[in-house]
Amino acid sequence: MSVTKTDRIYQALKQRIDSGELELGSRLMSLRHAAESFGVSKNIMVAVYDRLVAAGLASSRQGAGFYVAMPPDAKAEPVNLREARDSVSLLHAQLDRPFKVLVGDGRPPESWLLNAVPAITLGTGEGGYGGIHGLPDLRAAISAAQIARGIEAAPVQIVTTFGANHALDLVIRRFARPGDTVLVDDPGYYPLFAKLKLAGIAFAGVPRGPRGPDPEALLQAAERHRARLFFTQSLAQNPTGWSLDLPTAHAVLQVAERQDMLVVDDDPFTDLPGVEGVRLAALDQFRRVIQIGTFSKILSPSLRSGYLIAAPEIATSLAELKMVLHVASSSFAERLVTELIRSRRYEKQRSQLARRLAEERRAALGRLAALGLAPEAPPAGGLYGWLPLPGEASDLDIAQEAAAQGIFLAPGTLFRVAEGGPALRLNWSRVNDSRFFAFLRRLRARSPDS
Repeated sequence: MSVTKTDRIYQALKQRIDSGELELGSRLMSLRHAAESFGVSKNIMVAVYDRLVAAGLASSRQGAGFYVAMPPDAKAEPVNLREARDSVSLLHAQLDRPFKVLVGDGRPPESWLLNAVPAITLGTGEGGYGGIHGLPDLRAAISAAQIARGIEAAPVQIVTTFGANHALDLVIRRFARPGDTVLVDDPGYYPLFAKLKLAGIAFAGVPRGPRGPDPEALLQAAERHRARLFFTQSLAQNPTGWSLDLPTAHAVLQVAERQDMLVVDDDPFTDLPGVEGVRLAALDQFRRVIQIGTFSKILSPSLRSGYLIAAPEIATSLAELKMVLHVASSSFAERLVTELIRSRRYEKQRSQLARRLAEERRAALGRLAALGLAPEAPPAGGLYGWLPLPGEASDLDIAQEAAAQGIFLAPGTLFRVAEGGPALRLNWSRVNDSRFFAFLRRLRARSPDS
């Protein structure tokens, strides 16, 4: 691809700004002087300066020209969050519970509520809101599980949430502003796309392959959009089932360091045995990575209990945001999860789930091969697979046709940012149904290459 004059001048000025040669607040050359200096037309310089403004590198002052602007700090706390937190300082005291006399508390005494919820499963203990970071015993259990994987995560770095989607909401509210552009896997997690649209946040796709996100495409997108957030999934990604390998994980973190970018690793199968690949947090140790996990995929979708892990200052900021938005997460649900971990029922369940998934996946791959179909690349484990479809028909139309026959499909189009060929996201735990394979057989027979 040829480099235009606009690209060349933009990159030259960007490099001078990034290096500090052009200092914050300093005035850029006038359009006329810049055009003469670079030997181009004034219209080209208008395009260059507009691009610098769009990237947040420069600002325009009416009648005064263009000035070097401060690039946004990925971790800087927004003023509105600080003001909101300060305005609920009374709530903060109720959650931390540093007092013995609670005349100003906002709820009845725990002893008045003991009979409201049976204690057969939950046992005894404080049934109030709990602290803003979440139940200490559960955070200690999460910390121990991370350390066993070679990832240092102290309880102070952990914030419990109402599942992984709640954690994503907190990160978006805390680190993205309307008008920002963040980066996402393509194909990627479609509910994340909806959350970003709702928040008024633009997003750009980074092509995802069997080894992970394309590092060169990630760097180019981060530079182009001045992105401060990249949402990805290290292991058994939804929807492809692919995981990061070691070189790709290193490259992603190098881009994050170079661009001062936070990487949000949404890992719903972090506790599922047998998943191959490299966790970003294992290399980064939460310098730039925010890891999100959940118990819902292994225990029950109705059990809305998850968590995020980050650097201590980020974790505290997100815990305070959680307090402002939701007061606290459910100590009842968290005590239940903690008891399941302590009793080793959770260990038994996750091992059983991994074994059943491996059996169903192996059977499905054999049945697909018999039809001349196969995932684009072997899945690394987990729940999902990415199946390209034969022919040129829209996967949305194919899904609609299947729905008329009582078969629910997940068309690949919904998971993509850019256009691509027809594909389906497969759920290995549900795929081995003869009615689905009969539908695929009919679809295959209509394909020109069958």
